[in-house]
Amino acid sequence: YYTSSTHPRIIMKLVQATIFTTSIFFTIIIHLVSSFSYAGAGYRIKKLEKNGRKIRFPGLGLSSSHTLLSALDQEEESDEQKSQRHLRFAGVGRLYSNGASTRESEHLQLVDRFHKSTVAVIGLGGVGSWAAESLCRSGVGNLILVDLDDICISNTNRQLHATSTTVGKMKIDEMRRRLLDINPQCQITNIHEFVTENNVLDLLDEMLPNVDALVDAIDSRMAKAALIAACVEKRLPVVTVGGAAGKIDVTKIQVEDLTRVNGDKLLTSTRSHLRRRYGFSKGIKLSEQKGKPKKWHVPAVYSTELLKEFPQSKDSSASFRRCDGALGTACFVTGSFGFAAAGEVVKMLASNKALIPKKQ
Repeated sequence: YYTSSTHPRIIMKLVQATIFTTSIFFTIIIHLVSSFSYAGAGYRIKKLEKNGRKIRFPGLGLSSSHTLLSALDQEEESDEQKSQRHLRFAGVGRLYSNGASTRESEHLQLVDRFHKSTVAVIGLGGVGSWAAESLCRSGVGNLILVDLDDICISNTNRQLHATSTTVGKMKIDEMRRRLLDINPQCQITNIHEFVTENNVLDLLDEMLPNVDALVDAIDSRMAKAALIAACVEKRLPVVTVGGAAGKIDVTKIQVEDLTRVNGDKLLTSTRSHLRRRYGFSKGIKLSEQKGKPKKWHVPAVYSTELLKEFPQSKDSSASFRRCDGALGTACFVTGSFGFAAAGEVVKMLASNKALIPKKQ
């Protein structure tokens, strides 16, 4: 039997036991929830790495570097996947195959070559977004998208990814979703960065040796020059693009070596900066001009259409710009610039001849 003096002690013991058991129970629950959360994050990391990029998850201590896929990282392709790829892109292969060839499978070999190729697109705006999609629709199997900008509502008139539902979202994230819907076999690496003089060599080092060519769709003179100079140093083929703003006539679009461009303010100022800042070869003075300057082997897409005079931005060198400029733009011009740039890249891949840029 229990006396009145022992009864409170028993009650106290029971209370202490209950508190101890409850604390253990909640500790186990919290541990399980955390484990499931980490497992879910791990699954997402694995999923994104399959498409080319490792991202940081708070608390997991993972590297925030951008991981590029090599041929060894890609899973072995099934016969069904190969058949689907050939069905999707055989038309492109036939277009670039040798018409005189008697080999029936030559165009499919080109499709396979495009699939194994890697192309980087720097700047996913009015030109770069169209270039990226046309490369994807041409069967390029590995794409690297580099940009740190989000989508503005005023991008709607010229940028492929700008819709009523994507305003405020990151450009390269929306492009990645769209491109994977076009070709689920495409390996896509997203790099959330603006290219600058300070980071351009590091960015290219992350891409190499996996990248075959690069599209420069940057609208900043200094960043553009830094990127081209870095491509020369790394011997990386690059196609650069001039200014599409203020242009309405797509029939005036041309592709020439950067040394031969006239009438494009962005490209001519970039060319001057390359000569002053990076030691690229000088042009020929008008008084001495009997020929043309040596080519830098940098194809440039530009328009010979005369530009109307409009107020210019005070700082033409900054990458952080308002969403829409004073000149005005139209998607049929920016898109044509992007298509032309992608066409130059695909032509290089089809010929299997890399156009290595140089500065002398």
